[in-house]
Amino acid sequence: MNAPSPVTVNEMLVKIASGDRPAFRALYAKAGPRLYAICLRMMRTKDQADDVFQEAMVKVWERSWQFDTQKGDGLAWLATVTRHCALDRLRRVPKLHLSIDDAVTGEIDALTSSEQPDLADSQGLQLCLAELRKDYRDAVVLAYVNGLTHEELAARLGKPLGTIKSWVKRGLEQLKDCMDR
Repeated sequence: MNAPSPVTVNEMLVKIASGDRPAFRALYAKAGPRLYAICLRMMRTKDQADDVFQEAMVKVWERSWQFDTQKGDGLAWLATVTRHCALDRLRRVPKLHLSIDDAVTGEIDALTSSEQPDLADSQGLQLCLAELRKDYRDAVVLAYVNGLTHEELAARLGKPLGTIKSWVKRGLEQLKDCMDR
């Protein structure tokens, strides 16, 4: 007798959209640690991360009907919802000094570890990040890991806003191309 295949994040989100509380609990158990890591990295304090994580999970419950399996991966959608909650909170509080260092690289590695089956391509992400030009990689990491806006990146990196937007766009395009190989 074959064991049932594990329920995917996409399937859980579809069930949650119809009000399935057990699916929400399963999603929380499966994706919660990864989403909380995003909150903690962006907020830098446990209290702020706790608040943002709770807000993100409430939004997931309330807005799961907006997730479209045809448009993307459920875990990516969850990360986007979480990131937007963190960015909204960061806009309301003063910025802490952020930098790219070995700790950030280590956290990227931890966030993209292949412990969870949904992230089987995580090693590919690490390799693709390593292939990016340093300025593209720095811009993408500061934007998506630390939650800096384009304007904040321009000020932080001392480059024109248009250059920063180009670096982020090109970096993301190169990451996508690399991941699609």
